[in-house]
Amino acid sequence: MATITRQQAVDGLTRAVGEAHPDDLVEIHNELFPEQPTNEGVANQDPTALVEKIVAHIDRGLEVEEILDLWNVVFPKHRGVWFDEDEGVIHYDETIEPVGQAD
Repeated sequence: MATITRQQAVDGLTRAVGEAHPDDLVEIHNELFPEQPTNEGVANQDPTALVEKIVAHIDRGLEVEEILDLWNVVFPKHRGVWFDEDEGVIHYDETIEPVGQAD
């Protein structure tokens, strides 16, 4: 189980958004702004503007619940994401991808 601080989570989300494929940016944007959904056409036309909008929103500060919800969208292979109020850290399980399938 991985453990990170709230700031490490925000930094990881920001970094991942900057590297995200336009299709993933749509999903991230729509998670943060469900009342203003976007689509692949907009993301493909100007991904930089979408990244800037998302990062600006993250930089303004996210509640822990928003971090956890966004973490699940940005890092779908991480499971069991939760916030430990006593320690003030975020925990998650990193799933291990199978190497191959048996014949």
